[in-house]
Amino acid sequence: MSSRASGGALAACLIIAAIAGFGGGAYFGSQADGSTPSGSETSGSDGTTPVGETPGDGESPAESETPAGDGALTLTAGQTEVSSGGQIDLSGAIDPPEEGVQLRLERSVDGGEWETFPLNNQPVTNADGAFSTYASTGQEGTNTFRLVREDDDTVVSNEVQVTVG
Repeated sequence: MSSRASGGALAACLIIAAIAGFGGGAYFGSQADGSTPSGSETSGSDGTTPVGETPGDGESPAESETPAGDGALTLTAGQTEVSSGGQIDLSGAIDPPEEGVQLRLERSVDGGEWETFPLNNQPVTNADGAFSTYASTGQEGTNTFRLVREDDDTVVSNEVQVTVG
């Protein structure tokens, strides 16, 4: 019987802790400290955006990037260093998953201009939104790669760097 009593006591303590946690969170969450204005505080007094401004003015770059789950394109490289002509394994995915999306691999060498990397077959996503391909190059230095969606060049992946030498 003592095990039932201790089990009941444990359950009661957990319930009390949950109630205190929710209550405390509600209390502290309702306190106005003025540290972060709400959306209505940054717009006009009637909730509209003032003339001459667009919603989202003042967003940091991180806030304006495509968030995960909204067409985000990710890229990973299997190697960070290869010898000249060595194989670089590239893979990634688009979220939400979409099949048949044509992608274009681009490269910048040592911080230079972005240019389409010549592949025999540019990557195409499969049913789960994933893709994989490989590249090889004799261009020595820091090769930075990214992917661009062919039908919407505003969708750009993260960059990956591979040192070729």
